[in-house]
Amino acid sequence: MTLIPNQPDYLTIVERQLQLTEAQGVAIRGLWDGMKQMQDDVAEKVGEVQMMVQEVRDSVTLTDSECYQLQSLVRKKSNTLTKDRYKESDEKFKDMVGRYRRMIWSKLKERFEVAKYSHVRRIDFDDAVDFIKEFRPEDYI
Repeated sequence: MTLIPNQPDYLTIVERQLQLTEAQGVAIRGLWDGMKQMQDDVAEKVGEVQMMVQEVRDSVTLTDSECYQLQSLVRKKSNTLTKDRYKESDEKFKDMVGRYRRMIWSKLKERFEVAKYSHVRRIDFDDAVDFIKEFRPEDYI
């Protein structure tokens, strides 16, 4: 091959361009691998955070408002149970209201495995409401 003076060596230019293109490919591959690893790391961390949030949600106990609602339901249920079995004029009436009330609270705490009804978990609130509404003393005798 004869070189023409003052003419660039095209093969040298093409080879240099090829080297640059290969270097760019390596750089792009490294960038891609790094982005993929970051995506995997973020997905893993998101999963861990979601599990921790669920653990917190599961351990949060009733709010004051929810406690008040349960108290109100127990009051109503104990009065209804007593009225179904005794006359309000009966001297045992007030005593029986208290007995039913204590029984409901006792069985509710037993059902949800807590020392105080206010320790019932928030996620169990609807179940606690249903338990009180459906409570029948006969089921525990």
